[in-house]
Formats: sequence, C-alpha cells, structure tokens
Amino acid sequence: MYRFVGLVLALAVAVFALRAPADAADIFPVGTTGYDVSFPQCNGPLPALPYAFAIVGATGGRAFTTNACLPAQYTWASANGRQPSLYMNLKSPVGSNAEEALSGPLGACQPTDEMCKGYNFGWKTAAHAVAYAKAQSATPASWWLDIETTSSWLTDTNANARVIQGAIDFLKPTGVTLGIYSNPGQWQTIAGNFSPGLPVWTTTAAGAVEAPSLCSRPFGGGQVVLVQYLLNNFDANYACRVEDRVATPVPTTPLGPAGSSATIAAEGDCLNLRATPSVTGPLRTCLATGTGVTLLDGSVVADGLKWQLVSAGPQNGWVASAYLRAGAAVITPPPGTFAGTPVFGPSRQSLVVFNGGTVDQLEASAIAIGATGIWAQESNGAYQLFVVRGPVFVNAAFRNSFPAGLKPSTALTLTK
Repeated sequence: MYRFVGLVLALAVAVFALRAPADAADIFPVGTTGYDVSFPQCNGPLPALPYAFAIVGATGGRAFTTNACLPAQYTWASANGRQPSLYMNLKSPVGSNAEEALSGPLGACQPTDEMCKGYNFGWKTAAHAVAYAKAQSATPASWWLDIETTSSWLTDTNANARVIQGAIDFLKPTGVTLGIYSNPGQWQTIAGNFSPGLPVWTTTAAGAVEAPSLCSRPFGGGQVVLVQYLLNNFDANYACRVEDRVATPVPTTPLGPAGSSATIAAEGDCLNLRATPSVTGPLRTCLATGTGVTLLDGSVVADGLKWQLVSAGPQNGWVASAYLRAGAAVITPPPGTFAGTPVFGPSRQSLVVFNGGTVDQLEASAIAIGATGIWAQESNGAYQLFVVRGPVFVNAAFRNSFPAGLKPSTALTLTK
C-alpha cells in the first residue's frame, strides 16, 4: 500500500514538473500593448497603468549579473493583475566569467572545446538568473533569452548556438514558456541557422503603427509574439495577432528601373549587403538606415524574400527588397543632437536617443538641456558614465570606450 501511494506521488510530481508551458497568447493578450523595464530604469519613473502585460530584466545587462531593482520592478509589473515575465542576457564564455564554462552539466571541458564550454556556460547563466529571480520572489509567467550583438559573442555561430541551447535545456523543466528576444539580423549574425522553434520577441519597430508589420518576420523557427518599439521614452511591446503574421506577398515587379535611387529602411540599425541573394550569402557590409543606394539590373526571389542588386558607394551586393524604399535618401538628423526633447521624471532621469556624433558634441547637447550625467552601453554590454563638465580623468574611461564617438540611434540614459 505504501509503495503504491509512493508511486502515485512520484508520478504526480513528474507530471507537474513536465507540465506544458502556457500558451504565449494567454500571457500576452493579442492586440494589446505592454512594457519591459530593467536596471536602466532603476529608481526612475515607470510606465503608468493601464498596460496589458509587463516584462522585467532579471540580469544587469550581461550574463552572471543581477538587476538590483528586480523586486521593485516586479511589484510594478504585477500591478495590472497579470503575472509578469522575466528576461535574462546571454553571451559567449569570454571575459571575466569565462571560467564558468569549464565545468557544468557536460562535465569538465577542454579549454579549446568551445561547443562543450558554450553549453555549460549557457546552462549556468540560466541557472544563475533563475536562482536570483527565485531569491527575489519573482515568479515569471515566461522567460525570454536576450540575444543581442551588443553582448560578447564568438564568430562561430555553432558555438554560440550551444550557449543558447544550454540555457534552453536548463529552463525547459521549469515548465514556463520560453522565448527568444532578438531580431532577424542579429540572430543570423550570432546563431546562424540555429532553429530552436521558440516564440519570438523582436526589435525594433519605428512605432506603434509599424509594429504589426514586423509580426510576419520570424526567425529561429518560431512565430513572432511580441514587437518592441519606443513609446514616451519607454520600451513598449505589441502582442501580435494571428492576422498580423500573414506576410505581405513577395512582389514580382522591381522596385524601380536600373539606375534609379532607393533608400535603406531597415528594422534595426542597418541592412545586410550580401555577395549572393540569400540569407546565408557572404556578408559584405551593413548599410545604415537612411543610406542611399542605386538599383542595378538584378532582382530574384530566394529564401522566401525578394532580393535586389544595388550599388552602395564602392560596393555592389544584394539586399532584401522589403527594406528598400523608392527615392533618394532621406535627410538624416544632424549629428550631436537628441531625437526629441528629453523628459526628466521625479528621479531626474530620462531615456533618450542620440543622433550620433562625437563625445564633445554629446556633452554640448547635454549641457544645453541641463543634464549632469550620461550613461551609455558598450558593445560588450557594460555601461560607462560620462560626467558633464567633469574633469578629464573622470571621463577618460568613457572617451576610451567611444573613441570615434557614438553611432546614430544610440540609446542613452541622462541624469539631471
């Protein structure tokens, strides 16, 4: 009798541990809007109700770090009555915590075995984030893996994919919905053709009007669930409807005659120019949004996309026609300025977009609006502080991190 009861209990526990994840549409009601926040919003203003859902960063912008404001932000995220979701940052096993990859679920890895190290590192990164969330009593409806080129990744996409797979394998037994935060260009650069088939949270639409159109641009073998865009200096997210995922048919007519002008209109910062018309074609460069190109005699359909041969300065190559707009290049915002007027809340902080330029230009713009500090993120995920009108030695690290200045559309946090 006792053995039978024990068996029943063991089976019940097993079924509970392997329960099916909730459907993403239950967590993010289709057609609604929510927000995501993390450590950059610490002690700052947060979006006001109403919002349909919320996502909070558990990590502090890099693997094996923590968001100190997770408890307070999780409380804010719960105010709408719906269980919040969490996300964690992933990267390759490089830098100060690379030794974490040498041991783990695959055992001890040889220092040159990037596949073994990557899996261990991804697994342990996820374990670290989940343990921290649990310690802060933050129970997520879903976990999202942040896969961005601003983090440190190897050039070997297969090794990078092992990092992601390790994190996925750790999280699956938790029974929560899993998803990928990235965009098609960044995913291809980091993970290549890796296709885990998880729900997708994609960046970054130009605004609420454009957001539904990005629902039909999946990657990694999964459907787009959320589309991120900037709204009132906060990261807003649109929850895709089924009808949003119906892709616009591939056009059968050229954008314009050979020799005519077109403009890059990428969904991210730039559009890949490839040597051949394919998503796996050799990459020649990445053309910034707003760049003018000349259409050449060449238009084909491949990989479900229409590709156009273009001339971009000294280089020719193929780009996806969906990200071209007929006509000459638009006038880009002047460098050294902010896109819009920064709004400082009670915490005297403001998220802004910088139109690119030198550090001196950035400081001049900050002085003009009375800002006293500027936080900017490096390519490795670390944040650097620039003290406006500060002494040279204080700002040396910031200037060393951005010797050529900051790129257009750089997101910054200002303090006042």
